[in-house]
Amino acid sequence: MAQPVPEGARTSSTDARSGASDRVSHPLLSIVIPVFNGTLYLPQLLDNLLAQERVPDEVIVVDDGSTDGSSEIIARLGAGLPSLRVIRQENQGQAVARNVGMQQVTGRYLVFLDVDDVPEAGMYATLVDLAEGEELDIAMCNAWNFYEGRKPDTLVYRDVPDTGVITGETWLQRRLLAGYLPHYCWMHLYRRSFIEEIGVAFPPADPHEDVLWVTETLLAARRFHFVPRPLLWYRKKETYPAPPPVPAPGGTFHRHKTIEASMYNVRALSEVAGRETLQTLTRKLLRRDFVNSGNNVVKQIRGLSDPAQRAYYLKRVRQERFFAILWRNAAGLPQHWRVLRYHILAYLLAVAVYFSPRRWHIRRRA
Repeated sequence: MAQPVPEGARTSSTDARSGASDRVSHPLLSIVIPVFNGTLYLPQLLDNLLAQERVPDEVIVVDDGSTDGSSEIIARLGAGLPSLRVIRQENQGQAVARNVGMQQVTGRYLVFLDVDDVPEAGMYATLVDLAEGEELDIAMCNAWNFYEGRKPDTLVYRDVPDTGVITGETWLQRRLLAGYLPHYCWMHLYRRSFIEEIGVAFPPADPHEDVLWVTETLLAARRFHFVPRPLLWYRKKETYPAPPPVPAPGGTFHRHKTIEASMYNVRALSEVAGRETLQTLTRKLLRRDFVNSGNNVVKQIRGLSDPAQRAYYLKRVRQERFFAILWRNAAGLPQHWRVLRYHILAYLLAVAVYFSPRRWHIRRRA
């Protein structure tokens, strides 16, 4: 069973920081960390950053409306990190927080890190050396799914070999053909000039804002390299801190961000798959993938306990012609049949929602 990084394996933070002042004037590596109520994990995170074989030259922490004193812990425990900056903002979600941090970085390379993740001591040294030596747009490592002792930890990618230098589109094709592509941006190191060149940003699709980002960056990357060595522990928690609820427009209920993110990504990926510049296989695989995941939106709506919330999202599905997008992009009889079945299910759910208040009224009068 895999185990978290042992204390004895960490390098001395004093040695790791030697020469840091020289690097700050010509930063090589910048890290952006969005934080929302992260006091439980910040000490370990900051300790691991200080213990890196290649300490980042610039750390931008975006405190996304924390209410637990996260900023104060960062300021106290992160004092040894070069060019540490904390940006405080009202809670706007992880996508906005990453974009805000990304606008501030100056390093040649950019990585993202979540507050509850645990990078191994050699993670950034390995990825920076790889990117520098091979002039990469994206360098990518493997990672552990870290279950905190609840069950054995597993690799994110099992039995996937070193790719060597390939295009990002080739990697995307291989993963979609294999039926497994987790959209984890924190496994990637990006050349910042590459990100600026393609003009990509995280979309307003929390908690699935990584989907479009990873897709767009992979499609644009001319030089990509995946190494199968796991260099980060991705904490798979049982519960996550809930951000402040956001009311739906004109409604008495809260927005369901997962449903909204799924609908946003289907529309966006439909546009991506329509680009003539992509290879035919890429377009076919993208369509197959987002059509299958798009059908699951109906399952999510069916699972809502609030009738008003369910009615709101069924109305949006109809108004935005969501199933027309899925039908247009479906391939072959099996996938068209699946889209039709879920379209019928959505219709039946809408009928049930329409009649339920009247039925309740009739029962009450009886």
